Amino acid sequence: MKTAFEPVFQRLIDDPIGSLKNIRDDPLGFETTVIAEERGVLRTDASIPSLSSIAAIVFDATGNAVERFGSNWIPVVASFAELEARTIMPPHNPHMLSVRSDGGGTLHLVWASNCDATDWNLPASIRGAVVRHDGGRIALSVSGAEGAEMLMDAAKSYGLSGLEQKVLVAVVRTGSGRAAASSIGLSYATIREALVSARRRMNATNLPSLVKKLVSAAFGVLPGEHDGAAVLAEMLPLSDRQATIALMIADGLRRNETAHALRISSAVVKKELEAIFAILDIATAAELARLVVEVRALRLFARSTDGALGFFDPAIEPTRFLSRPNDREIIAWSDYGPISGRPVLVVHSNWSCRAVPRPLVVRLQAAGWRPIAIDRPGFGSTHLGSSTKSEPFGQAIADTIQVMDRLRIEKIAVIARCGAQFTAALKAASPDRIGPVILVSPSSPTTTKSKRHGVVGVIKEAYFRSPRLIDFYFRVICAQFTLARTEQLTRSIVAGSAVDEKLCEDDQFIRDRFRAIRPFSTGNFAGGIIEEHVISYNSFKLPIIEDHDWAIVQGAEDIQFHCDEVMEFWTKIVPHAKLFEVEDGGRFMTSSHAGFLVDLIDELAGVMVSGVRQ
Repeated sequence: MKTAFEPVFQRLIDDPIGSLKNIRDDPLGFETTVIAEERGVLRTDASIPSLSSIAAIVFDATGNAVERFGSNWIPVVASFAELEARTIMPPHNPHMLSVRSDGGGTLHLVWASNCDATDWNLPASIRGAVVRHDGGRIALSVSGAEGAEMLMDAAKSYGLSGLEQKVLVAVVRTGSGRAAASSIGLSYATIREALVSARRRMNATNLPSLVKKLVSAAFGVLPGEHDGAAVLAEMLPLSDRQATIALMIADGLRRNETAHALRISSAVVKKELEAIFAILDIATAAELARLVVEVRALRLFARSTDGALGFFDPAIEPTRFLSRPNDREIIAWSDYGPISGRPVLVVHSNWSCRAVPRPLVVRLQAAGWRPIAIDRPGFGSTHLGSSTKSEPFGQAIADTIQVMDRLRIEKIAVIARCGAQFTAALKAASPDRIGPVILVSPSSPTTTKSKRHGVVGVIKEAYFRSPRLIDFYFRVICAQFTLARTEQLTRSIVAGSAVDEKLCEDDQFIRDRFRAIRPFSTGNFAGGIIEEHVISYNSFKLPIIEDHDWAIVQGAEDIQFHCDEVMEFWTKIVPHAKLFEVEDGGRFMTSSHAGFLVDLIDELAGVMVSGVRQ
């Protein structure tokens, strides 16, 4: 597995001093050179699948099935020839098979030579089998109907009741409410009532959109759907118009709405849908919605990624989802519990997503807190919504309040590692909902006098002198994330800070960093770009916070920001905040000084310690 980035970025890591000089000597020339060298070839549309969503068969060089992985929906066959014999429709894509499953349903698989699949995004066990049988083939399957465990996890993520979970999973697996009623022994009236309740909770317009939301969540973290129709037309024997109609129906549009959007008659849409159902061997729009997600996930899971990106594990990252009022957009958040704890919002930086470092989670829970983290718009699994460079925080504020209302939290404490600009805007918009706040390593605007050190200093200078490079470097870096590259990048970022260099020797810290930044590999990082503009150019007027229950914590060994520079800027925004310069603190104090931060939030909140109110 490669540990180096592509040369266009690796040079910046290897020679930050030389890169900084080049940027300062000729900003426009530097921008033109690096953009021309990269040529727009690095893509950020990887997926982060759940382990339970994948099944595979590995064949040896003679075509015999030698190893089988995953859930029991994958067909039991003795050879690749036997698998091909189960084909129920002519393959539209030469590397795709649509076959009859052992249970009588339809399964879609992609196959490739094991040599070509070496860099697929596969679990370690499957990757090992691919390597062991390098002259053979692999057939990879994903299923939104057969994987009951992953569907149930997704239903729980939306907060559905036990009955709603059971009913919706049955509908996904059978394709309709009536079939679900028969399969789980409930009356059709009960099924309908549960589906109406689930639709309301998930804010879905109809059954197809409900199914699509659930199956999408079950597969893990998928990129945006800008190419959805093209993917269907590429993978299935559908015309471009049929693929577009299929996607619209799966998204929850009715026939007349689809006809209006495409400027064709409802009769044409009806006829095309009949053809689509016949071609794909399905009978309902709910089955179509499931198939749309399955096919897209199949293509993405098998896309070459230059190394496995890792897999989504709900036991480590307890994901929850909320639908925004407009139905089509999702808010992703994590509730680490316990439900009895005092709620504290852990705010992520503009260069990471919501995953909270394990040391901070453990310390907070031990002290009686309930950590909650939310992906802001355009980060991780949360849709961008209405966020723009001119209005960067309105959507994030609305999302935060929606999550709090869902959890019935009236007031919440905040620990923000960076993310300070958003936190100030949140407090100004909802002063009665926000309790004590700690700003950890808050970023200050970039100026000509700002500290420049190492790779981050080079990037800060590039952003300051050339706004186009903000978008460019986000895309280039995020398109190449692997665990090994995450470690290399993190070590280069903290070089010169003894406390943070020591952190990098801790495997847990590197894994925490990887969990926090890998969602960017899906291409959902527009929020980070927006916030970087805000930080670099101080383009958002921050309110003055007069509260006394705020603290600003800055590490003396933070090589990216001078403590004096940070305090000078933020004390104008929060004039009554308590100020802490931590002598042995660096850039990642939520990992290295978790105990100090928890003691401090206790103090600010007036928590009882040993019977004494602090």
